[in-house]
Amino acid sequence: MKLPGLQYKSPHTYTRSQRLKLLVLPPLIAYPLKALMHLNRYEVRNKRYLDDAMGQRGHALLALWHESTALLAHGYQGLNYHSTASYSFDGELAARLVTYFGAEAVRGSSSRGGSEALRELQKAIELVPCVGLTVDGPKGPRRTVKPGIAILAARAQVPILPVAAALTRRIRLTSWDRMPVPLPFGRIVVDYAPPIAPPPNDSQEEVEKTRVLVDSVLNQMQSSLEEAIGDDPKLQYA
Repeated sequence: MKLPGLQYKSPHTYTRSQRLKLLVLPPLIAYPLKALMHLNRYEVRNKRYLDDAMGQRGHALLALWHESTALLAHGYQGLNYHSTASYSFDGELAARLVTYFGAEAVRGSSSRGGSEALRELQKAIELVPCVGLTVDGPKGPRRTVKPGIAILAARAQVPILPVAAALTRRIRLTSWDRMPVPLPFGRIVVDYAPPIAPPPNDSQEEVEKTRVLVDSVLNQMQSSLEEAIGDDPKLQYA
């Protein structure tokens, strides 16, 4: 659900071809993907960390990989989950796509270091229960945390909750994030780590300390989860 005071629209003008794609592609991608997800068992581990964050503060700030966006948005339906998307055509496509999963994307320019998007997400933290940032987005490198999550946590003074997702049956696309597409009759497994304290301020030194910690925790939990459920990241590319 869109809320007053947040920026959801892009100021860019798109070509006729792009407008057609924006009309056709989101439902064409979302409906088959949602159907495949419903044919999988959704399993959540260590959900107490999410419940505690929302119970104590009323909201949670999630750190997730770009490839996990759809898998996690599927599980946050009903929470008015908010993330970010750039003003570009790809950002517009992503913003429209997540609405099919009950999520919203606030907008901002990625050419300015993501500062606009971070400001919008900081406002969203106070308004919605669940806010997430794709820490290696929007263009990678894959599974390398960028400083945005630490900057946002410092300015909002909200702990960071790392969350990973993996599948027992899937293929991976050849996109930069190697997005997984679930195959029927498997499991989608989501795991949470204990919250990471926000930096005391948004200085470069403090932000970098937290960025490195989030990177280490999220990579370790992703690898452990994939190993535990037999999701080999090197197999099954489409």
